[in-house]
Amino acid sequence: MIKDGWMSRFVERVEPYFLSEDPFVQRYAIEMLEGSYLVNGDTFLTGLKAHDRGEVSEFSSPVLPYLMYMPLNEEGMKEVVNRLNSLSKKETDVLFYIQLLANADTELLIKYSNEVKPFIDEGQLKKIAKLPDLKDEELFMELADVMFNLNTYDYDQVYFDHGKRIVHELVKNGEIKSLDVQIEEDELVGFELIYTVYMAGEIREESVIQQLMNLFKNEEAEDLLLEEAANALVKIGTDQAVAEVEKVALYGNTYFYTLDVLGRIKSAEAEQALLRLFDQTDDITAKTLISDYLCQQLSTEAIPKIEAFLEEGYDENMLCLEESIYVNCVMNGIDHPKLLKWRNFIEEVERQSLDEQPILVTQPVQTGDKVGRNDPCPCGSGKKYKKCCL
Repeated sequence: MIKDGWMSRFVERVEPYFLSEDPFVQRYAIEMLEGSYLVNGDTFLTGLKAHDRGEVSEFSSPVLPYLMYMPLNEEGMKEVVNRLNSLSKKETDVLFYIQLLANADTELLIKYSNEVKPFIDEGQLKKIAKLPDLKDEELFMELADVMFNLNTYDYDQVYFDHGKRIVHELVKNGEIKSLDVQIEEDELVGFELIYTVYMAGEIREESVIQQLMNLFKNEEAEDLLLEEAANALVKIGTDQAVAEVEKVALYGNTYFYTLDVLGRIKSAEAEQALLRLFDQTDDITAKTLISDYLCQQLSTEAIPKIEAFLEEGYDENMLCLEESIYVNCVMNGIDHPKLLKWRNFIEEVERQSLDEQPILVTQPVQTGDKVGRNDPCPCGSGKKYKKCCL
């Protein structure tokens, strides 16, 4: 079963660092909880305080982008609306606040429909407002229509997200059962498969863990499908999920997703799985990712391993591992003898990045090969593609 107490304590342990005076600790702490499905509206409000405080040093990172998919509670909804009403449309933050509204729960959007009308497409808002009044059969028909359009025409994020809202209504009504989320690639195709995977995560359906794992063995699978499969496994988050992910975690090119699952499930079992995988692989990129995810688990057991790996040489194109181990030590209260050395190195990397001339990108980066959402961004930033040019 899910270690709810352990996971809630993890959030309680990390969230205060959103307000750290150390910009590297602050940035890493917020990223640690991103995509964990453990945070609530109060965590978002803490993030908003961090944003309002502004930069604590020249190395500070923008906070709002990391808050984009944190849930809003009623207080958060009121705060975002108030900010939008007080900001000029030309201000950068406006786009982030509007996206936060667009991501809000259906119930909140309906309750505050008059307040959000100036910021969300009226037609979309009407579609959202009618969902609670639809019968279950009508909701299934609406979802079928969404899937048809997504399978037939170009991908539309707003349309895809609306389909997820429909699923939320069906789950709330108790209409999604274990039988409805059997994930068979031979029987389901396109967005019907993707939404079925999403449903499995929403109802935390343990019986389909093995079926989800089979998706990662198909290296031809679409990135969106693999991303939703990873999200579903994180939501399920049980010891069984961790054990099954570990078995295929280093398989082919999908390890960007499987290792990400183990990094986002905050549990002792996930930490131990990552430690075992660290010892099993010689792949420098995989080992770099595992090291970072161990630090995101706040693993003290991993620190000597990662320290030795730093000396051997890691994949510097993926991330700055000195930052990961530095923050891990700071948040664990470990006065490591190399702490200052790592801090100085991070500052030098950041300073070089600040000194570089920005590249103006007028169109998406074109590459010969398809870029996965969790792959390194082809622009060379070192960030994941989904957090950069995507």
